[in-house]
Amino acid sequence: MAMYLVPALITLAIFAALIGVRTMFPGRQRVAERLQDIRGDLDHAITETGPGLTETPLPPFLRGVAAIGWVFPSMVLSEDLQWDLAHAGYRRQGTAGLFVGVKVTLGALLAGIMFMVAAQMRFPQDRLIVCTLGAAALGFFLPSLWLNHMASKRREDIRLSLPDALDLMVVCVEAGQGLNSALLTVGREMKLHAQNLSTELKLINQEIRAGLTRSQALRNFAGRTGVEEARTWVAVMVQSDKLGTSIAKALRVHADSMRTRRRQRAEEAARKTAIKLLFPLILCIFPSLLVVILAPAMIQIYRVLVESAV
Repeated sequence: MAMYLVPALITLAIFAALIGVRTMFPGRQRVAERLQDIRGDLDHAITETGPGLTETPLPPFLRGVAAIGWVFPSMVLSEDLQWDLAHAGYRRQGTAGLFVGVKVTLGALLAGIMFMVAAQMRFPQDRLIVCTLGAAALGFFLPSLWLNHMASKRREDIRLSLPDALDLMVVCVEAGQGLNSALLTVGREMKLHAQNLSTELKLINQEIRAGLTRSQALRNFAGRTGVEEARTWVAVMVQSDKLGTSIAKALRVHADSMRTRRRQRAEEAARKTAIKLLFPLILCIFPSLLVVILAPAMIQIYRVLVESAV
């Protein structure tokens, strides 16, 4: 009897421990914390203080890396680099210098590593120089590839979330809010699932508070995102503002057209799937099938030929 009682007591103890842990960490606590965060955002949305989105300075260590970037001042002050960083969502002070500093540091680091490895392996001098310069060039251009990838990813995120934002903006405008207040509300409500677009809408409101006209702030938004749909939306808003037409109707029509274009892009991508699958089918799957299907027959033919020859 005792041999059955011990496992039962152990099972009950484990079950009681699990219930105790569950009681100490209730699942509803995370829901309550999230609701509290949303409530705090609603309370402080209008009375935000502190530095703006573009005024936050870099940490001291990153400022030191950014100082290295001034080895190439023309690259740091390049307007194209500023736009590329803005498209990727990096607008803080000193970001251009930090980016160039990372390029220089990474190039020098990879060149040094390659030089030591090549020297350890006793490469010839000409081969040593070529490998070192190649590693330096690779380290110098890798951040640019990464920046292009981040900019493309951010543009796609904004492109996908913009129709939903326009729908929410239509609801806000038809409920009686002005366009500036609607932009602020949409930026606050979309913070959880569309962080990039929410940040851009908040920046529009900051620029309007700073003294820019709404048309200029919207044009700056289109330039920062680099999304064609954002440019067309800004053009519709500026035109409606100039002509005095209904902003709600313009937003509704434009949101419908953007959703239609998004569905068309999805259908186009689905039709391209067959072409994209053709190359892995031919290069990877088809040779394996040939080996699996024809290998037994080829082995049998080889055996027959060997036996007939003998």
